[in-house]
Amino acid sequence: MLDKIAIRKQLLDKRASLGSELLDKAGKTAAEKLLSMEEYLAANTVMVYMDFRNEVPTSGIIGQIRRVGKKLILPFTDKDFNLIPYAIPEEGNLSDYLITSNYGIAEPNPDLCREASRDSIDLVILPGSAFDRYENRMGYGKGCYDRFLPTLRPDAFKLALAYDFQVLPCIPADPSDVKMDKILTLETTF
Repeated sequence: MLDKIAIRKQLLDKRASLGSELLDKAGKTAAEKLLSMEEYLAANTVMVYMDFRNEVPTSGIIGQIRRVGKKLILPFTDKDFNLIPYAIPEEGNLSDYLITSNYGIAEPNPDLCREASRDSIDLVILPGSAFDRYENRMGYGKGCYDRFLPTLRPDAFKLALAYDFQVLPCIPADPSDVKMDKILTLETTF
């Protein structure tokens, strides 16, 4: 079995080569599939990532969350790679509340948004570099989500979005790696 660094590089290189047509399809499919998930329907507060570098696009999901009146939470990453959840105001354009991080990722502006209570989060939608059929997730190597997820309520639902090629039969997992409750891809939900 390849190690985490080799798996991550291989899959991120493949993801980097995806064309805009597939990205558009992936974003639409993810939003459509999410609409029928009972975990999404039951959630009042949803935390979702802002897609970056060909991650499964989330703009459709974010728009949907805002349209139906659910509370939208976006992650802000501090200098020590800790995720801080921020509530996005319901009024106005989403772009009005965002800044660009040093890594080029759109994040909530802490001056315009308030930090959200971690206990309020019902559903977390997150990215990753690799996954397996046992709900293991491999992130990007900084441990941001693996440190953040244990601070949520135990019943907060963890949903990963991935392309089919990112889900392998088995990936190396450490005890500190947090398992997903479901992995949603274009073709299958694990």
